[in-house]
Amino acid sequence: MSILALINNDLLKLIQGTVKEFVDPKAEVLSIESTPIAMGIQAVGLKRHSVLIRILDETSKLSLVSKHATRIERQVMTWLYSQRASVPFSFSYGSELDERSLICIQDVDYQTDYSNINISSLQKSETKALSHIHLSNFGQRRELSWLPEVDNFHIEKMIFEQWKPQWQVAKENEQFKDIFGDYIPLVEDAANTIVQDIQYVIRDEGSQTLIHNDLNPGNVLVHNNTEVIFIDWEEARYGSLFFDIPLRCGTLEQIEEYRGLLAGKSIEFPDDHFEQMYTIASRYLGLRFMSWNLGAWTSNSRAKEDLKKYLDMVVGASLT
Repeated sequence: MSILALINNDLLKLIQGTVKEFVDPKAEVLSIESTPIAMGIQAVGLKRHSVLIRILDETSKLSLVSKHATRIERQVMTWLYSQRASVPFSFSYGSELDERSLICIQDVDYQTDYSNINISSLQKSETKALSHIHLSNFGQRRELSWLPEVDNFHIEKMIFEQWKPQWQVAKENEQFKDIFGDYIPLVEDAANTIVQDIQYVIRDEGSQTLIHNDLNPGNVLVHNNTEVIFIDWEEARYGSLFFDIPLRCGTLEQIEEYRGLLAGKSIEFPDDHFEQMYTIASRYLGLRFMSWNLGAWTSNSRAKEDLKKYLDMVVGASLT
């Protein structure tokens, strides 16, 4: 029995379709070796596939990823790829299905050497890539009517169902109080007003576009050591770009570069307005994204570093 005969027929068809669409229409799939990938809760059925292909008399290998993706993620990735945005190519036969459907995606960084990348250059690439997505979809509410919007229900779910239970446990932990105790009253003050404050950002129609809405570091990959690619679009929404930029533009230089790229397309914000929206969004995003780190920081040094970063986002400055 051939190796291909052991592969699920739907998956085999999907991979063959992906290869013909994005590699070469004459390509023939010879073998597929699949390995499950354990990642976040949204990575349903995530697998990596080492695929041996033949084009005429030449054989080569490539890596692809598959998952059971929501309709929104499938639609957004196709939409953005057509706009030449920095997203992986993707292929699915279930584009019209409302439920999750199997999708095959470019494995962006399987050959990337993260120990040998130019951080400064990549930050510029990332800022340009993010601004391109925002600019390409700016003010397109009608065209993107199929995309859910950021609303109060979404915000309250993130704060009260994700952040608050983790925070209640963490703030009673003696080790947490010893290291991060100075943050506790400041974070709680911010949390007490965030649902009200974030209304300014939700209602800021002059900054609305297609947003990723989940730009944690795990969703920003490097392709070929030089190009930033945004993955995992399951949380994509139509909403204020301020829900994206604080997580990716954390320095004054990055902020100014991003604003300059928008200004080049005649999209400008008064300084006081930009600062207000950025500050409120940073506070909310710090609360939202510290949730996992609150439960992992004692056993994971990276989680501890990220927790400090998110706490600083909430209070607005580093504490010494």
